[in-house]
Amino acid sequence: MVEMTKAMIKDLGLQMEVEEALPYAVVDGAWDGSLPAAMADGQYKTLLNHIVPYGRQLKILFLRVYTSDPAGAKFCIYQTNPTTTGQTGTVEGYPPVGSVPSGVRDYPFLETAGAEVLRGNLHDPVHVCEGSIEFRLLAQFPGAPIGGAGPATGASYGLVWWGVEKSDVKAKVTA
Repeated sequence: MVEMTKAMIKDLGLQMEVEEALPYAVVDGAWDGSLPAAMADGQYKTLLNHIVPYGRQLKILFLRVYTSDPAGAKFCIYQTNPTTTGQTGTVEGYPPVGSVPSGVRDYPFLETAGAEVLRGNLHDPVHVCEGSIEFRLLAQFPGAPIGGAGPATGASYGLVWWGVEKSDVKAKVTA
């Protein structure tokens, strides 16, 4: 007879015990590029968007931001909680699992050219998000006049992330 032991952990967002390992669906995204013009104060460019399916939470386990701009770059992780179904034009996480309001979750910031890497694990993720998640590049120079954005710097910017969401697929166990 085969005996199996499953490790269970308490998911603080869902307020219930869940399996520590699989089944989780791995989700990710990557963006690398440059800007056609510098952005003025208050402007941003949405680099990536990820919609967390209904009833799930996204655990971001890896996040890397980088730039070749000597002046650095400011990124933003923004969580939106759609108020009605169909608001984003596709299937979204409506309503969110928890009661976390829409808003900024983090501002990864690079003071000079280079990269920053954030790593987490299932017990201590980089971030736990729900709803619709936007990864943004923010205007670099606060105080720049609106509509007065200058020419592009030619610098490259990038963002790479991956994480897990609880999967609906049940793992098959064979003895």
